[in-house]
Amino acid sequence: MVKLGVILLACTVAVMVAEFLRRRTRPFPAYGWFGLVSLVIAEGLMFRGVEPVATFFTPIAWTAYALIADAAVFAIRGHSRLRDAPGQFAKLALLSIPLWLVFEAYNLRLANWTYVGGMPLSVPVRWLGYGWAYATIWPGIFLTADLIESLGWWDVPIQPIVFSRAAQNAFIIAGAILVVVPVIFPRSLGSFLFGAVWLGFVFLLDPINFRLGLPSFEADLASGHRGRLFSFLVSGWVCGWLWEFWNFWAASKWHYIFPIMQKEKIFEMPVLGYGGFLPFALDCFALYYFASWLLGWEKPVQAHTNSYLRPWRKATSTLRSRPFAIFPWLLLAVIVWPQPARASSLNLPDAARDGLDLLYAGRPQEAIALFRQVQTAEPDSPLGYILEAEVGWWQIYCEACQIKWNTIDAWERPRIAADEAYLHLAEKAISIAESRIARADSPEMRLYAGIGWGFRARLLGLRGDHRGTARAGVNARTHLLRCLQLDPQMADAYTGLGLYNYYVDTLSTMARVLRFFMGIPGGSKAEGIRQLETAMEKGDLTRVEARFYLAKNLRTYDQAYTRSLEVFSPLIDEFPRNPVFELLLGDIQAKLGRGQLAAASFRQAQQFSSGDTPCERHLRALAEQSVSGLSAVASSDQ
Repeated sequence: MVKLGVILLACTVAVMVAEFLRRRTRPFPAYGWFGLVSLVIAEGLMFRGVEPVATFFTPIAWTAYALIADAAVFAIRGHSRLRDAPGQFAKLALLSIPLWLVFEAYNLRLANWTYVGGMPLSVPVRWLGYGWAYATIWPGIFLTADLIESLGWWDVPIQPIVFSRAAQNAFIIAGAILVVVPVIFPRSLGSFLFGAVWLGFVFLLDPINFRLGLPSFEADLASGHRGRLFSFLVSGWVCGWLWEFWNFWAASKWHYIFPIMQKEKIFEMPVLGYGGFLPFALDCFALYYFASWLLGWEKPVQAHTNSYLRPWRKATSTLRSRPFAIFPWLLLAVIVWPQPARASSLNLPDAARDGLDLLYAGRPQEAIALFRQVQTAEPDSPLGYILEAEVGWWQIYCEACQIKWNTIDAWERPRIAADEAYLHLAEKAISIAESRIARADSPEMRLYAGIGWGFRARLLGLRGDHRGTARAGVNARTHLLRCLQLDPQMADAYTGLGLYNYYVDTLSTMARVLRFFMGIPGGSKAEGIRQLETAMEKGDLTRVEARFYLAKNLRTYDQAYTRSLEVFSPLIDEFPRNPVFELLLGDIQAKLGRGQLAAASFRQAQQFSSGDTPCERHLRALAEQSVSGLSAVASSDQ
């Protein structure tokens, strides 16, 4: 659905540009052109993965956009927020940081999004980047609202709309309920209710701002003006699409992991989530003026007073008193109060652990027998089918290995009949896991569903089905992100996420362009490596896979042979009779120029594949071919 998002955003921008060209009264200022050129250059560098632009793209883009939007307002009106009141604009940007942290505090409790990717950064630089990004949120909303209001779509006054005191009280009570209820419920339920938070603050604070004589939407409606209300609503729409469009391609980004419509996304955002940007823009307005009043930056506007304003001001004077000052901290404590501790272990049965040891020790038939015991003992669990599929994958990988470009690996090959049994097991695991998720979401089932989709992706990739690989990979990523949202300690989820991030970031320039049109979320190789390292050190079910693929990728894509050997060596120590591992070890040693060690590893691979299965016969032939190749190189050197 990325194409739909691009079309909707393009239509929105086209309308605004057309209206700007129709309404402008003077030339577009130089600082606006500077912002536009900066944005175009940053886009180009981001798509090429050039650091630090790729990591800091979000604040760079929004800083450039702020210049563009403000310049457009000036070109229409002859005055603008940034040119005429730079001090007030600086306060808006500064206050944007703590105001957004209010929603980050909610997210600590409700876990609706998470931040991933980007280059490795020190803690001070990372927090500087967060602060810069957060400082662009309120300015982006306000400047876009200024631009939309300057287009004059709602300049004609309307019949004043006046709310009674009882209605105002009802709004305040409803707003208080909406902002408090999601954090009172358990996280498993509260994570569905973030929409209440987006609605709650404007209902809570706009009537209060009105009674204080501060700028408010209610005051505008009472005087027959609707322009600001509608301008902020449209600003939420515009900024929401820009946020999601730019975030989708950035290296350092956010993922939405709330448990609603995860399969129906436009960019990274589930479709329903776009509705939240409209009330969020209203929240920004109400929160800013209320917080500015608390800080003494904003004074009441006497023209908006009414008959009951004086007693209300007297009552609300307690907001600045010391006793009331502890209220925000109490609310924050409720929001971030930790959930009860929960064990994050998969609690793998002994048969599963023993079977994995047998598989990686080069004894797959014995492993299958144990994995089928797991299936019999737990027929409604996907685990046994995932484990049996893992055996099938290593047999497929073994028989697909070839020497190409002087490297031993499973290179692309056509579809064969043996693939179907493997795919059947993967799909059975996916079906069981997703049916159980539909009944009761859990990190374990999310992990199994993600692994199942990952299994499907790697076979389709081996067969050269790039579209199918991409779709399966995106599905795997969605489940694994949700797994970590439910249980951040589930280290096995990092294997699939690490591989996704690594491979997506190794695509060629042409493939990156195709990824744009296919709607495949971006990734970061550096983040992928860190995730694979986490999985191989802390994982349970996938730790061997994580180590194997990290070592192989460091060799194949990064030519980091020494680091590849460091990562891979513990597998040889743990499973010294695995012929596939010995072949990879010999290949790495050969690339390091260690001919004798490489030959010894190839001979070990021959020795450990002495059986008569197709896999073992193929491995012996590869090992013999590799030894012959080393001998030929040694002879030519002499």
